[in-house]
Amino acid sequence: MSPLSLPHPGFFEVLTTRRAYTTLLYLMLSLATGICTFTFVVTGLSLSAGLAILIIGIPVALIFLLGARLLSVAEVHLLRLLVDDGDSEAPALLPGGIGPWARLKGLLGDRRTWTSLLYLVLLMPLGIAYFTTLVSLLSVSLGLLAVPVARIFQATGHFDVDLGGLAWISLNPNLTAVLCGLAGLALVPLVFHLGLLLGRFQVWLARHLLVRV
Repeated sequence: MSPLSLPHPGFFEVLTTRRAYTTLLYLMLSLATGICTFTFVVTGLSLSAGLAILIIGIPVALIFLLGARLLSVAEVHLLRLLVDDGDSEAPALLPGGIGPWARLKGLLGDRRTWTSLLYLVLLMPLGIAYFTTLVSLLSVSLGLLAVPVARIFQATGHFDVDLGGLAWISLNPNLTAVLCGLAGLALVPLVFHLGLLLGRFQVWLARHLLVRV
């Protein structure tokens, strides 16, 4: 993956960039995917540790590790589809080797098997942070953009809105509405730029924990 090699769009150009929207989609989805991967890892580790004293614990642990590798491969493909336009290959589901025993030794000895677990656990707190931050900023920016429209309806008598109750706002409602609209107009592309930066960070994290050997 090569997130830093991708050109960063201009301030307002980001609003016409497809990658900005797909990156925001990935960051929003990361809350759900993070909860799923965190639950899978915690449940798998608990079952593997609890059944370690029994013979059935070995196949359970192997199935868990294979599932974690499968999730890591799926995560890399999702990042390539929505965030990174690079042409780097996703990691193989199983390390190379001749015969099942060699592949099994490769699975247990491959650093990516264990760093993938760390990545899958980190995905939940990161997803919560991404979702909360972006939804809050988008709500504020869209709310600011709606203030001039609300002021127009208020002036024509079709809609009533309280712009805050402060003395200066009450004395200058039209100017306040314009300033709010301008602030919202500036904040929306800033949210998209923040989304691109967070997407690049996520690709960088995946490159070091899921892809690099």
